[in-house]
Amino acid sequence: MDNKIVLVGASDHDYSEAIYLEDLEGNGIEVYRDRPMSNWDIRENGQIVGDTRPFVEEEIYHLGKPQVPYRLPHGTRMGHVHLSVKDSRASCQFYQQLLGVDNKFSLPSASWLASGHYHHHLAVNEWGGKELKARKTLLPGLAYYTIIYQDMVHFYHSLQQAKRMNLQLELSPQEVIVQDPDGIRFKLILEKG
Repeated sequence: MDNKIVLVGASDHDYSEAIYLEDLEGNGIEVYRDRPMSNWDIRENGQIVGDTRPFVEEEIYHLGKPQVPYRLPHGTRMGHVHLSVKDSRASCQFYQQLLGVDNKFSLPSASWLASGHYHHHLAVNEWGGKELKARKTLLPGLAYYTIIYQDMVHFYHSLQQAKRMNLQLELSPQEVIVQDPDGIRFKLILEKG
């Protein structure tokens, strides 16, 4: 608000509160804070149910109004990524098979996927239309996203799954680059710990 950046929306999702804006290339950005997990609606089957209700941005803006220009805290990481795909069910199955993530919640046109007990690390949706063309490199927008593994077993499981799925992999000593059926590229990295 201080920098006159236009918000494109804001929502209360029950498990989190979020504001939405766009970068200069049109990528959607969601800045959110999670509510305590004890307040989430987690069903016995592991699905996490949320909602989309409006909330008043002014309340968040005045909550702890900064005295100096705001900077993201050191070590901040992307919490989750939403991808525009042609077929959300097919994409949901692709990512479940490749990454071993769970479908936490689905609608006919979207799915929210996560590892463990989180609400979602990855979401896929058809909101760009069923005629969405496969992503091409060097276009404005998302070039790639990165999945960082802290567990060597899960990392190598994803690599084996990629080979079983006959995916083309670009290998380097630090990372593996994969492309999904919609042309969206992502990197798999094993964090050295």
